[in-house]
Parts: sequence; structure tokens; C-alpha cells
Amino acid sequence: MRKLFKNKKVRKGFNLIELIIVIAAGAILTVTIGVFLANGQRNWNSLYRRVYGDSAVDGFAAHKVFDSICRKASLRKYVIGDDSDTLELYYWDAGSTASTPENYGRFYVQDNVLYVEHGLLQSGSWSPDTFAASTVIQIASQVESVNFDIQGTSIQMFLTYEGEDTMPVISSAVRHNN
Repeated sequence: MRKLFKNKKVRKGFNLIELIIVIAAGAILTVTIGVFLANGQRNWNSLYRRVYGDSAVDGFAAHKVFDSICRKASLRKYVIGDDSDTLELYYWDAGSTASTPENYGRFYVQDNVLYVEHGLLQSGSWSPDTFAASTVIQIASQVESVNFDIQGTSIQMFLTYEGEDTMPVISSAVRHNN
């Protein structure tokens, strides 16, 4: 019995099979971590483009302009285009005491660009003043469609951009003036 234990040598190190198994496991782990990091970077870039891209900035600008005009708009009159793709609102200047609005704002899309046109109304009328110059401002580009809806005093704008990666912008504002 003693001879059996005496012949056993104490091993120092690893045999070749153990070494190959450890290297293979390390390679599999390295590839797995690399795939997760690559997917994470791709998802980060996509999210960054959605949050800080041109369409996100344009959507924020469109919301601010839409909100500022709607809050000053009259409850008495508005004009929505036949396809709900244009909206004309009538609003007063800040601190005005006039009985009818003095300005109009018209939202519309032309050549995939959302514009707002500002202008003066004829005194005491709901018609644009053809002698006064109007201002047209581009507020969003790469626009696929825009639709407006009015429910009571609330106005909604549904702005859809071109491309599958871009989120639509839905803005809602309430008209406050009679």
C-alpha cells in the first residue's frame, strides 16, 4: 500500500488539456463582452441622434412657437385646412385693448418644411392686411406631415418626420382669449 502513495508525484502546473480549456473559456467570455459593448455603443448612438438630432431640436422649436401663438389666440375664430394640414389662428399683441385680434399666424408644410407665417390683420377685421409685410419663419425640416385638431379650447399639432428613427411630435395648447 505504501508503494502506491510513494509512486504518485506531486504535480506542479497544468496539463495541456486544462490550459486549452481555460484559453477557450477566456476567448468565449471576451467575444461575449465585445458583442455587448458593440451593441451598447450602437444603441447609445441611436439614442443620442434621437435626443440631440436636428429633428429633436426642430420639434422643440415647433412646439415652442405653436404654444406661444396658441396661448394668445382668439377663441372666436380659427381656420383649419381641408386636410387638417394648415392652421390659421388670430391673436392679440401683449397688452392690447382692441376688440378684434391684430395679428394672424398660419402654420403650413411646403416641400417637407414646416413654416409659420406671421402678419397683421386689417383693423377691426379678420382679414390679413395685404399692404403690411408678413414674416415667414421655417421652424422644422424633414417633415413628412402635420395635422391639426381642435377640441373645445385645446389645439393639437401632430408633427411626423421623415425616417423611421424619428419620433413624432405631439403638441397641445389652450387658447385663452375671447
